[in-house]
Amino acid sequence: MSKSDPPGAASPAAPESDADAVLRALNPAPSRRLLVALCFPLFAALLIPYWWWATAIERLPLPGERIAVLENTPTPQIVTRIALSADAGAFPRPGGDRADFPLRTKLQALAREVTAGVDGILGQQRPAVRGERRWELVTDGADAALRVHIALDAAANASFPLEPYVSTGVEGGRPAGTLVIPVNPAQVADVNLKRHYKIALINGIHNLLPAHLPGVPVRALAYRPNITLSFVLLNEDAADGSYVSGWDVEAALRDHFAPHLAPLAPVFNFSVESQVLYHAPLTFDPAPEADAWRINDEQLKVFVSERWSLDSGSTNNPVLRFLVFVPSAAHRPLRLGAENADAFLIPQFGSVVLLNPPASGPKAYRLGLDALDAPFAQFVDHFYALLSIPARPAQVHPAPSDAARTARGLASPLSPWQLDTVLRTRLAENAAEAKKTLAGIVRLIDKIDEMQVGAGVRDKILGAVRKLEGLPATARASSPRAAFVLSRDAVALANEAFFDPSMMGQLYFPDQHKFAVYTPLFAPVGVSIIAGLLRELRAWIKRRKARRAAQAAAGSDKSAATSATSTATPAASDAARLRTTAAQ
Repeated sequence: MSKSDPPGAASPAAPESDADAVLRALNPAPSRRLLVALCFPLFAALLIPYWWWATAIERLPLPGERIAVLENTPTPQIVTRIALSADAGAFPRPGGDRADFPLRTKLQALAREVTAGVDGILGQQRPAVRGERRWELVTDGADAALRVHIALDAAANASFPLEPYVSTGVEGGRPAGTLVIPVNPAQVADVNLKRHYKIALINGIHNLLPAHLPGVPVRALAYRPNITLSFVLLNEDAADGSYVSGWDVEAALRDHFAPHLAPLAPVFNFSVESQVLYHAPLTFDPAPEADAWRINDEQLKVFVSERWSLDSGSTNNPVLRFLVFVPSAAHRPLRLGAENADAFLIPQFGSVVLLNPPASGPKAYRLGLDALDAPFAQFVDHFYALLSIPARPAQVHPAPSDAARTARGLASPLSPWQLDTVLRTRLAENAAEAKKTLAGIVRLIDKIDEMQVGAGVRDKILGAVRKLEGLPATARASSPRAAFVLSRDAVALANEAFFDPSMMGQLYFPDQHKFAVYTPLFAPVGVSIIAGLLRELRAWIKRRKARRAAQAAAGSDKSAATSATSTATPAASDAARLRTTAAQ
């Protein structure tokens, strides 16, 4: 500062270097940098509510208490109504002046005695094994599920005991499936005829509808409403000698399977397919013997090869496969096990029948209906076992009209009592499975907090619960088919809820997995943002302190200048007064 400069004048600013100019041009102002740094946490704070709403897991309440009650409630028993009828001359006329009661009165008295006899048989059993009568014998059969008829038959055996059978066709206006008690007219006058009626009815009804409901064995297929039946003719090697080029499978299905598939329509929906394979080699070598080739029990476990194309169409339904295997010319005759069997059942899979063509004959065979009777008769037996369908008990004789069918190996058509047992068995299976699935869903949701329960899942669960709760009322109405439909729909809804995609979406992403996935992604970015924000905050605080210090320094300089000016004014006044005095 030169002496000519006025007091308090600021010194000129130092010239700005090129580096400072470049840095100032590239870097924004400090206030702008702080604003940009604050935008990141502000943006995150604004998005947190939306993120919370978008990622929140919907968990609607479920009827856990109602499901717990259902789980502890046994499946209700359905009372089957059996209609008892008889021909007009099936009872002897009383002699002398004794009153002759109407036929219906006689049948009602006989029904009471039969019911009391069955209850007495059950009462004699130990409580641990005692069953429960699940039928009611009535004389008004308008809505009865089964029918029992005492028929006069001149061709019946004239000696006792009576031989009850289940009719396979319409006889005397009676529908097929009626339990017939045949009585020869010569036996009507017997004084013990009523006792023989009672014995025959007890043996017939009690064996057709036993007190203990048969369960579904492990080898049987679990219930599915839609089932595919696949019939396959397999040639081990068509290029090695004789082979089977075709078969009359449609006629075999019509005679052997149609009488059983049609009555099962209320329970199962069957679809049928068939094919012929010309190359299905074995994965092992059968053991040679003197006059045959033998497959042992261990080889039976790997008899069906996974390389065989057994299904002609693709389906998601369970498939029961019925295979007719034709050995090659090099492996004939082929036998199974030590008992020379020619068929075996594969649990929950199907049935295999070996068919050895004759040693001499044409190279290409075609299997007619006569050649398929034996294999398909075996298929029907295995079909009953695979679907847990009860067979005719030994105490019930075959129908006399089945002689021609028996000669061909044709099984009796499915009867109403068999359908009734299937409905009851599958009803109990479906109800138990539905209760188990619903209880499992509740326990799984309570255990896994990340599992979502939306409106769709809740509605399915509520629908299954309502159908299971409606079973007792339907059982009291004595409607096995209606109760079965409720159980079928209940287990279907329960399974749909259990495998609903909305429930499985969050199942495998708990909080630990989320932190493990998102931490490596957001932690580096978050650290950089927080570090930059702290740096800008420190710089802002530093600038603020410097600005306050500068303002304080400027205030103190101004106060000092004012004090100096105030001190100089009295001295100047004294000097003026002295100059005035000297002049005078």
